[in-house]
Amino acid sequence: MDVNQTILIVVGSDIKPEEKDRPIAYRLKGQIESHPAYGKLPFRKCIVISDSLYEEDKIIQVCPTICIGGPGVNAAAARLFKTLPIYHNHNDRFFIQLDADRKARVISIWGMDQSSTEEAVNYFMAAGLLNEFLKSVWN
Repeated sequence: MDVNQTILIVVGSDIKPEEKDRPIAYRLKGQIESHPAYGKLPFRKCIVISDSLYEEDKIIQVCPTICIGGPGVNAAAARLFKTLPIYHNHNDRFFIQLDADRKARVISIWGMDQSSTEEAVNYFMAAGLLNEFLKSVWN
């Protein structure tokens, strides 16, 4: 695994986020893998993992990361909530947190419930934020 080329999608490890957020994460993974730049290098990967694995392994925390699910269900998102600026707030229903100058290479996407988390991920993709993120990571 190349920590500069491998994108991690982190979901909570409790039952509800595993059941509700993991399918959303795999849909996002599919979008990443369909990007034209995805296969250009052999170590350019996208992996969905649990927050418990992510929080235990300091080495993988260097990877570009997208957290799915809010601070109440995702330990990585809870940690990022305190330091990562809110880039988009949609009527206090869903949030996208990211470093505006993209130096952190970490994004947290979450909503007040599962359906609003799914809305947030849909917005992230439709608004071109995913493409911007991939461009910043893979250029």
